[in-house]
Amino acid sequence: MSRPAFFLKLKVKLTAALGLAVVLAVLLFLALQTVGWKVIDHYFGQPSFIAQQNQKTAAQLSDYVTKNGLSIHDGKRLDAWVSQKKYLNIYLYQDRQMVYSSNGYDIQNGTQSIDSFVSDNVLFPISFADADAQVFVESYFEYEYYTMTTFVSLALAFALFLLAVVLLIHVKTSYIEVLEKEIKILEGGNLEHPITIRGKDELSSLAQSVNEMRKSFIERLENEDSARQANNELVTAMSHDLRTPLTALIGYLDIIQYRKYKTEEQLFKYVANSKDNAYRIKDLSDQLFEYFLLSYSQNDLPELEEYDGSPLLDQLIGTHTPLLIDEGFQFRFVPCEQPFTLPVHVMSMQRVFDNLFSNLLKYANKSEPISIRCMLHKERLCIQFANAVKPHSDRTDSNGIGTKVCEKIVLNHGGSFEVFQTAESYSVRICLPANLKA
Repeated sequence: MSRPAFFLKLKVKLTAALGLAVVLAVLLFLALQTVGWKVIDHYFGQPSFIAQQNQKTAAQLSDYVTKNGLSIHDGKRLDAWVSQKKYLNIYLYQDRQMVYSSNGYDIQNGTQSIDSFVSDNVLFPISFADADAQVFVESYFEYEYYTMTTFVSLALAFALFLLAVVLLIHVKTSYIEVLEKEIKILEGGNLEHPITIRGKDELSSLAQSVNEMRKSFIERLENEDSARQANNELVTAMSHDLRTPLTALIGYLDIIQYRKYKTEEQLFKYVANSKDNAYRIKDLSDQLFEYFLLSYSQNDLPELEEYDGSPLLDQLIGTHTPLLIDEGFQFRFVPCEQPFTLPVHVMSMQRVFDNLFSNLLKYANKSEPISIRCMLHKERLCIQFANAVKPHSDRTDSNGIGTKVCEKIVLNHGGSFEVFQTAESYSVRICLPANLKA
């Protein structure tokens, strides 16, 4: 599986999600702050509310002055009271002239009359220990609620950001937990359990890779089981085929050893039969060894070379045809008309043709012609061997081990090997990759 595209990478998705969470949190903060401030402006901006708050503040100041016996010039204690209230300024007037300002207004460099600063309807009377005065209250209580609204909006926005991050982490960690559980199930031996594939990022790519590995392992186990079963069947059949000539050989040798023959002609016959059975045993054991050698050398495939097709086939087939003709077989060969080349390992392919022609000598019916036909189709060469089967033929190679060896060699060349057999006929079709000449 190829790596995910850039925009599908997990780190990019996490970064984008965090960025989106930040944007949503900022938007929520601005919305809450705007709405909150509008509500505060609407409520605290009413003239009646402001007048009520100023009157209440003036009454509190009057009580403070009376209880503590403050004089009109006791500015430090007035500053202390104002600092405790926050969001508040007061101005004291005596005989219509300003005598105290809590905001540091400079009253020493000149006088400030009531007429130039405030109107009489917003002044409240207050009695000091040494004089009577009037107080003007300038309050900003709404700023306390502005600050509170800002902090609440910020807290809710931060909570939204944390919630988004936690949800994102929860989704990914939950998927990781699912993968962990499923991998543990695979570790327990249950390879049929599928791996959950969710999303399109590195985690889903990892899950896909694990799932493909699981399928490959199952397929490998199935192939190993099939190969083991096939080998067991082959060994069982082979042992039977070996036991038959071996039993006959032992019988002939016992006859010879204990001189149970009557004439010297019988002796030569038993020796000849013993020799034939020994060669049959050798031939079967050689084929068995060759089969297992090919089975365990799949990673060491032959190096193929390009050969001119027609001359190569003439050589492979022509080597055996004289012997067939000498044995009385009728032979018909149809070559390919179009020139081509074959990528093959000559020694391996020679073994295939040796085996096929050996079977023809053993089991073909001489009364029927042997046909070999070559055909080119879609850059593949197909060679068709066809013959009639000898009546009552005793096939020592009943397990088909020679055929299995030929099949493996052809498969290693990227071709196909098919056998069609009945009681009266036998044919083999070999197809190999070929390159047509221009």
